[in-house]
Amino acid sequence: MLDKSIPYQNIIMCADRDHLICMEEPVLPEGFSFRLFCPGDEKQWARLEWAVGEFPTEKEALDYFSKKYLPYTKLLQQRCWFVWDKQKDQAAATATAWYEQEKGKERLASLHWVSTDPEYQRRGLGRAVVIQALKTLARMENSQRIYLHTQTWSYQAVRLYLSLGFGAVRQGGFSSYSNDYPLYLPTLWEKIPPADYETLLKTLV
Repeated sequence: MLDKSIPYQNIIMCADRDHLICMEEPVLPEGFSFRLFCPGDEKQWARLEWAVGEFPTEKEALDYFSKKYLPYTKLLQQRCWFVWDKQKDQAAATATAWYEQEKGKERLASLHWVSTDPEYQRRGLGRAVVIQALKTLARMENSQRIYLHTQTWSYQAVRLYLSLGFGAVRQGGFSSYSNDYPLYLPTLWEKIPPADYETLLKTLV
């Protein structure tokens, strides 16, 4: 869940593509499987993003997905990953291996919309689906760096990204995302363990 009790500040992170290629294959607990987007899964995506607090209602989440991603169904079927609960026949987590393309600028590989249903958290499903999406990006995109946007409300996700080799970007955003470095440092100092904070400072790029 998002922690909306603290200031919202944008964080841009990136990782080296070659590092991601060598990343271990993700392993899921028994009863779960990976699944790429199928038509109709937009409702599963909307439910997940609403459940973690990204949207006020499932309808708003569905409307956003329908406008932003659904016109690119073929790409979704190659890039939008779910961890699927086989017993309940529903999505437990999601991450999307996408990209940003601004006119006249280099195409940037980027990780989009990482979420795990609160019912399924602390089982390693979020980490697994992120690795699956990152390996997809490393395979499908040629850019040397993989980018992502997150924020202080998702400080637990920042810890995950640090553990996977991402570092915080000091200057500049990407696409429409702004970068609030170094304003977010005091917030993270209060919320993440000292060892993770030290890792953050050491991996600034």
